[in-house]
Amino acid sequence: MHHMPSQWELTVTPKPCIMNTVFSKPSLRIFPMAAFVLLLTACSTTQRFTTQTTSFQQWPANAQGQLYRFNTYAGQNLEKASYESLLRNHMWKTGLIEAAGSQKARFEVSFDYGVQSRQQMVRENDPFYDPFFYPTFNFGWGWGYHHPFYSGVGFAMAPQYRYVQASYNRYQLHVSIRDLNNSGAEVYQATVLADSNKASLTQVMPFLTASVFDGFPGKNGQVRKINFDIEKNEPN
Repeated sequence: MHHMPSQWELTVTPKPCIMNTVFSKPSLRIFPMAAFVLLLTACSTTQRFTTQTTSFQQWPANAQGQLYRFNTYAGQNLEKASYESLLRNHMWKTGLIEAAGSQKARFEVSFDYGVQSRQQMVRENDPFYDPFFYPTFNFGWGWGYHHPFYSGVGFAMAPQYRYVQASYNRYQLHVSIRDLNNSGAEVYQATVLADSNKASLTQVMPFLTASVFDGFPGKNGQVRKINFDIEKNEPN
């Protein structure tokens, strides 16, 4: 579980709140209602934002302490440069060290990212819901003494929910590390996904970059879900 404070406005799946709170006996006896209200308040201040990481690797046994360099090209835009800085903050998890100046790097790190618009059916409260009962009628043929025709009258409650089509964005970050001492063979790749219906790419990217090397180097094809605790007034 990670904690990522910010001032964003995300919408995420609410996190079940499980807390262990210890009160002294006098406090529990004198202030039971105050303690209960305090517990509910604490439980309601955070929510969960989730990313999904899939990785593949053939990591060299002698890579620890080796030098790496980002595959930065001339004219790289400022947005990608800022994401590179975010990714750099998590490269320590690989055990590699960034090459300085003219130092020759053994590993080359590259990455790309994107956003895809999607839609899904979601259930929501019907704003026009009125908890009334409406009549139902049934007619048909059946067997009975002098009454081959049957009928029925009943009542049913109006549905409280409705299903609507909602739009959301799927954000993706793909990272690749190549071994230049081995003909540029790829030795690690990871793809991170996250869905959001409000946040922008710049708001989601810190979570994506923090997830790339989770459990590094990991098992091939393993899918990992990483949860971040964020404040409720942050975006999701």
